[in-house]
Amino acid sequence: MIVQWYDQALEHLGDLLDYIAQDNPSAAKRLHAKVIEKTDLLADFPALGRVPPEVGEPFRELHVKPLRLIYLPEENTVTIVAVVREESDLGSPR
Repeated sequence: MIVQWYDQALEHLGDLLDYIAQDNPSAAKRLHAKVIEKTDLLADFPALGRVPPEVGEPFRELHVKPLRLIYLPEENTVTIVAVVREESDLGSPR
């Protein structure tokens, strides 16, 4: 199974890592490594995460503190569609 990212999800991850790196570059590097490690697992285990309560199926999410990685498992791909802070409510208006 192929793991892919929406451009917007990658951009948001980059923004969050840049923000963390302002105060603690090593923490940002560690978080980036954890995100890659977790998302790589999705190639073999696409149902690894739970269903996000705000959006429901077919979406799933992984938690990599302090982030939530929202993804869509499909037949041959897993697409990371959003990266948000853990305290974010996906159902609230922006």
